[in-house]
Amino acid sequence: MNPEPSHHHWRPTKIRSLVQALPSGSEALQVETDAGLAFAKMLGGKEGPHILACELVGTRLAALLGLPVFDWVLLPYSGQPPLRLKSGNLAQAGTAWLTRKVNGFGWGREESDLKFIANRADIAKLVLLDQWTRNCDRYRPKPRLRVNENNVFLNREGAPEGRFILMAMDHTHIFTCGAPLSRDLAKIDVVRDATAFGLFPEFVPAIQRADAVAAVEALAAVSDEAIHEIVTSIPADWEVDGTIQAAMGDFLRQRRNWLTTIFVARLFPQEELDLD
Repeated sequence: MNPEPSHHHWRPTKIRSLVQALPSGSEALQVETDAGLAFAKMLGGKEGPHILACELVGTRLAALLGLPVFDWVLLPYSGQPPLRLKSGNLAQAGTAWLTRKVNGFGWGREESDLKFIANRADIAKLVLLDQWTRNCDRYRPKPRLRVNENNVFLNREGAPEGRFILMAMDHTHIFTCGAPLSRDLAKIDVVRDATAFGLFPEFVPAIQRADAVAAVEALAAVSDEAIHEIVTSIPADWEVDGTIQAAMGDFLRQRRNWLTTIFVARLFPQEELDLD
């Protein structure tokens, strides 16, 4: 089973050169490949290999919900050419995560930009994805406000003239906010964490109740088998053992089931009361 065919037409086979080392937590690199410009996340970064696993799992879950994602590929990297990360470390040989560079920009929290999103209904799905995966790296209101509006990416490619396509991107800090993944993922207080991850205040008026309902239906349609296939697809050299994969699967299944019952009511509490 392969739920996200979108990346298959883009098939780089090697990194030719480093264009720029970026100062992000994941120490992403902009690189030139034999299939054009890409962003690469490599082994050897200061936050360890688990953030690569989070990126893979988060991207594939986003695609299952029907969110647009970047073309991506897992690329074996031999250590050549040598690639120096922003921290000064050299990237390590092993499986690298690459996404194709597209023509777009980080949102920057301009409320007026939201009107020009061609797939506005997907705002609800992006918020639900962030809550499902506990993604602290777009918007987290508590315990300490964390805002990264540039992780809301507006893509010009394939959009109608003057409009943008909202993309789901950058999932390195799902589950544990950048800490190593552990077998404690599926604890009940984590599964039922009610933090409104991903819900920028500017998003609230942009989300229609029908969009929230559709997002929940998409989440409910994600099967246990699909979750299992995704968490077990993590490359071995990213060091996520079977126990942690199992905990990740348990967490995603239990939190899916919980969120499908409460997501709409939490976004539209007044309407739920009116329906009683």
